[in-house]
Amino acid sequence: MLRKLTSFTLLYSFLIMVLSGIMLFISPFGRLSMMIQWEVFGLDKMQFQALHLIFMLVFTLSGIIHIYLNYKAILNYWKNKSKKVIVFTKEFIIATLLIVGLFYLTVTHSVITEPFVKMNKSFNSYWMNDFKEKRMGKTND
Repeated sequence: MLRKLTSFTLLYSFLIMVLSGIMLFISPFGRLSMMIQWEVFGLDKMQFQALHLIFMLVFTLSGIIHIYLNYKAILNYWKNKSKKVIVFTKEFIIATLLIVGLFYLTVTHSVITEPFVKMNKSFNSYWMNDFKEKRMGKTND
C-alpha cells in the first residue's frame, strides 16, 4: 500500500507543480499581479506560489520515500549483467552530463536556454504594457 500511495502522491504533486510552475511562468512580475488582480482558475499568483512551494515539499518527501522503497531496483541500475556494481554506467554518465550541462547553460545565459528565459520576460512585458494601457485609459476617462 505504501508504494502505491507514494507513487500516486509523487504523480499528483508533480502535476500540481507543473501547473503552478506554468502559471508562475506566465504570471505578471512582482506586485503587478496584485495590482491587476491577475487570476487563473480562480487562483491568484500568491496562491500559485504557495501551491508550488508546498507541493515541492510533498514531492521531495515522496521522492525520498520512493527512493527508500525502491533502493534495490535503483542499485540494480548500477550493475552489469554479471551483477557487478559499476557506478559509471553509460546511462549514469549521459544523465549526469545532461543535467550538469543544462545547469551550466542556464546560469551562463547560453543561446540554448536564454530564449526560454526571454519568453518569461516577454510575458512580464505583456502584463506591464496591458496594465499601463488600462491605467492610461482609465485616467483619460
